[in-house]
Amino acid sequence: MVAISPAQSALAGSRARGRERRLTRAHVARLALGALLLAYVSWQLFHWLPGRQQLGQLFLPLFDLIAIAATWGAWRRCAAAPGLRRFWMLIGAAILAELIADVILSGYDIAYDRPPFPTPADAFFLSFYALLLVALLSVPVARMTRAARVRMALDGATIVLGGGALVWYFVLGPTVLSTGEDLLAKTVSMAYPICDLVLLGGVAVVLGRHSPAALRVPLLWIAAAMLLTVVADTVYGYGVLHSTYTAGDPMDTLYVLEYCALALAALTQRPVREGDPRACAQETGRRYRVASWLPYIGLTVGFGVLLGATLGHAFFPDLSLVLIVIALAALVAARQFLARRELDKVQAELRKSERIKDEFVSVVGHELRTPLTSIRGSLGLLAGGLVGELPEDAANMVALAIDNTDRLVRLVNDILDVERMDSGHLPLQRAPVGVAELVRSSTQALQETAARAGVRVRTDVQELSVCADADRVVQTLVNLLGNAIKFSPRESLVTVAVGRGDGCALFSVTDSGRGIPADQLDAIFERFNQVDISDAREKSGSGLGLAIARGIVESHGGRLWADSAPGQGSSFRFTLPLAGAGAPCSAGVPTPGELSAGLSEAAACLDTGEGAAAAEPVREHFEHAQSAGPMQAPR
Repeated sequence: MVAISPAQSALAGSRARGRERRLTRAHVARLALGALLLAYVSWQLFHWLPGRQQLGQLFLPLFDLIAIAATWGAWRRCAAAPGLRRFWMLIGAAILAELIADVILSGYDIAYDRPPFPTPADAFFLSFYALLLVALLSVPVARMTRAARVRMALDGATIVLGGGALVWYFVLGPTVLSTGEDLLAKTVSMAYPICDLVLLGGVAVVLGRHSPAALRVPLLWIAAAMLLTVVADTVYGYGVLHSTYTAGDPMDTLYVLEYCALALAALTQRPVREGDPRACAQETGRRYRVASWLPYIGLTVGFGVLLGATLGHAFFPDLSLVLIVIALAALVAARQFLARRELDKVQAELRKSERIKDEFVSVVGHELRTPLTSIRGSLGLLAGGLVGELPEDAANMVALAIDNTDRLVRLVNDILDVERMDSGHLPLQRAPVGVAELVRSSTQALQETAARAGVRVRTDVQELSVCADADRVVQTLVNLLGNAIKFSPRESLVTVAVGRGDGCALFSVTDSGRGIPADQLDAIFERFNQVDISDAREKSGSGLGLAIARGIVESHGGRLWADSAPGQGSSFRFTLPLAGAGAPCSAGVPTPGELSAGLSEAAACLDTGEGAAAAEPVREHFEHAQSAGPMQAPR
């Protein structure tokens, strides 16, 4: 047991108390924000205090103060990360500028029935946009490829143009065409919607780059705050143009929600310690999922505004909206072209990976099987007593080596079979064959295995013929029957049955083992997938057998599935086409290579060492025949 010094114990206690204080402050801040928001919304709905214009302007600075306090807390929690600390300092400065503007504007609204425009408050409001954008650009980001930068630029331009159509139609266009305002007032009026478009670009920057993990949630809240600002400014500008807005109007709720989003962004900032990798942007970091949808939302908004302008009466010529939508379509086309190029590049890399995988499998097939064959043969000679009788300990070690070698041979053959299935090169020699012979061959191959496991095998077979590759079907049955024997308790019964289905033969292998959970009935047919991960060690399984069995059955045009319930055993069923029930079977002449591969697979499927050793000389004979030249079909 490691002793803990009093100093270490005191430090741990201090850190725990610090975490508790931080949690307490965060909870208090959230409760205060929620209570104030509830009070404001209820006041807007029920007007439980008089003085709508004055009270409406007094509420906004309170929300600003809460957002500033939350930002100060986030700034303190990032003391060990200078980049994040600078970011929160700029966010706090932006909210402070808005607080000053709200206080000045409140004074004007209280003092005047119709406040003048512009006022000093507008300078601070516009400073809010500039400081917020600088804060976003100060966020540490990972290096981006040229294609990624172009993609982000196109997405940002699409978002800005889509929102620009909305802002132009309702605010900016009427402001440009308005008369009666002096130059300063018109310039300030136009600055707000232009700043809104800049904020839309900021949203694209926030969501399109790989930002530090510590800022993922806060940046999402800040993006929501910027979108609320754009919507609020658009509604406010429309109300001012039509003389329908007054201080304390319900649309001010949008600004209140903006301040709440900024406060929540700061409150969700977690503490960052020195050297914390979450404070640095990673090139492999995840982008926000919503980022891929924003350009299409911008395109939809642009077309929607054009459609609305066509059906209604515009404040200006419709040509401007048409040009905006044309520009949007061009941006989307460029974005799609870039996406297509990236897709082609990814596909080329996938093809390269497939080629490397094929080369690796080829190496496995030729460089591993040959020494394994030699090792297996030598071990078989030792076990057979060619060099004399072995001591008991040595004989046991040789028997263990034979079992492990056979297991490795089966694994190599399974990998090769899976690769052949993926490439569509699994050799099949279809011919009419009786199902009774198929079942007899598979049960005989596993007769000794069943005896050692204490499991009885019963067959119930109708006299049917199927159009199939006999060796591959036996391989499938040996796989299913071997699994049934392995997972059945002693003194239990495994049944292999074949009956007639709808134009097919229905095979079933049923056991009384532990069963398979319902959510695993499909997953067990995936590669390297097993119900219990310990089966690979305890049952000597690779997790490829069922995937190969399904591939063989489906190559014959059949279907393989499982029915089971935990504790009630399992039943694996598959179908094969009956002979003469469709396309005629053609018994082709196998090549020596196919015969060699088939014999190796048959030997690997046998659970006894003698069977594998007996098949190896025949396989070597056909390999020699293959190297000598092609086999000629008999005349």
